[in-house]
Amino acid sequence: MSLSVSVDHIQLNARDVEATASFYERVFGMRRIRASEADGIPFVHLDADGVRLSINGQPPRAVGRGNGVDHIALRVSDLDEAMVRLRAMGVELLGEAGRSGSTAYVFVQAPDGMVVELVSHSGDGRVYTHNN
Repeated sequence: MSLSVSVDHIQLNARDVEATASFYERVFGMRRIRASEADGIPFVHLDADGVRLSINGQPPRAVGRGNGVDHIALRVSDLDEAMVRLRAMGVELLGEAGRSGSTAYVFVQAPDGMVVELVSHSGDGRVYTHNN
């Protein structure tokens, strides 16, 4: 069975969430999906032609290239299957899978310190199996 993978979102760290969101809206024509807060951290979610750009209120550790992206998230068709495959390949999972509403997720260590989040959504026609 083939595992279906697509980009779910890209998350940016920002000192000023509103100013950063306004920049992407004004300069690139992205559309605001919603604003939210999680654990006291503000978020703004924008639509970048079908890919969600999530901006959170955690300042980048440094400025310049390579410092503002917190993580990329890949949508998988079956989170359990993805976790089994990754473990079999020796890929480091950063903790156990979690769940937020209808979304299950796990973070994976990628090369060069990059973190990739794998997500699976229920209720949108995709297979969701973890912690059902």
